[in-house]
Amino acid sequence: MKRTARNGFYFISPALVYFLLFWIFPLLLAIYYSFTKWSVGQKPEFIGIKNYSDLFVDPLFIKAIGASAKITVLAVISTMLIALGTAVLLNDEKIQGGRLFKAIIMIPVVTDWVASGLVWQLIFLPYSGVLPSIFHSLGLSELMSLRWTASKSLAPIAIVIFIIWKTTGLYTIIFLAGLKSVPKSYLEAAYVDGANSLQAFFYITLPVLQPITVFVLVSSFVSTIGLFEPVFMLTGGGPVDATRVLPIFLYENFFQFSNAGYASAGGILFLLFCLGFALFAARFLQYSYLD
Repeated sequence: MKRTARNGFYFISPALVYFLLFWIFPLLLAIYYSFTKWSVGQKPEFIGIKNYSDLFVDPLFIKAIGASAKITVLAVISTMLIALGTAVLLNDEKIQGGRLFKAIIMIPVVTDWVASGLVWQLIFLPYSGVLPSIFHSLGLSELMSLRWTASKSLAPIAIVIFIIWKTTGLYTIIFLAGLKSVPKSYLEAAYVDGANSLQAFFYITLPVLQPITVFVLVSSFVSTIGLFEPVFMLTGGGPVDATRVLPIFLYENFFQFSNAGYASAGGILFLLFCLGFALFAARFLQYSYLD
C-alpha cells in the first residue's frame, strides 16, 4: 500500500507542483496584498481592511457588479436553453449527419477568444459588417446602422451573443451525454401510461438531467462571470461603463491605475462570490440528487 501510494504521488507531483506554484501561491499573495496599499515595484504598506471598505462604497465597483450580473445572467440562461434544445435535436436518431453537426458546433469552442473576437468585431460593424448585410438581405435595412458595440443598450447584448456562440457547443455535448444516460425503460413506461413526448421530456428527462443541469449551470456561471477577452475585444468596458465588468475593473485598477492592492481586494471578493455560488449550487445538486 505504501509503495502504491508513493508511486501515485510521484505521478501526480507535476500537477501538484503546478497547482501550488501557479494557483495557491498567487492566491496567498493576493490575500496579503489586499490588506496593503501597494503598486507594482513599490513596497507594500499595510492598511488593514481599508481596501475592502472602500470597495463597498465605490460606485465603479458597484456598477461592475451590475454589469457582470446582467451579462452573466443573460448569457448563462440563453446558453443553457440553446444547448439543451440542440442536444435534444442531436439526440434524435432520425436526424441524418449527427456526427457532422456535433463537429460543427464544437468549432467555436476550440477557437481562440482573441482571434474570434476580431472576427466578431467585423460582424458587428455598422453598414459594412456581416450582420448588417444579413439585415439588408432580409429587407431590414433600417437595422444596418445599429452600433452594436458602441451603444449602451446593445453592447451587453453583443457580448452575450458572442459568448453564446463560443460556449454553446461545449454544453450541448455535456447535455447530449446526459440525454444518452436517460434509461429508455423510463420513457417507454411513460409512453405506455399515455404520456406524450412533451410530457415525457418534462416529467422524465428533465428530472434525470437535474445533476447535469446544475453542473452546467455552475460551470457556465463561473466561466462567464470571469470572462475578460470578449468584453475587452468588443467594447473595452464601454460605452459609459455599460460593459465594465468585474474583470475589466480589476484589470484597469491593477495595470492602468497601478492600484494593485485595491485590485487584489476586489479579486478576493470576486473569488468569494464565485465560491459562494458554486457551494450553494453544489449543495442543491447533492440534495436534489438524493431526492
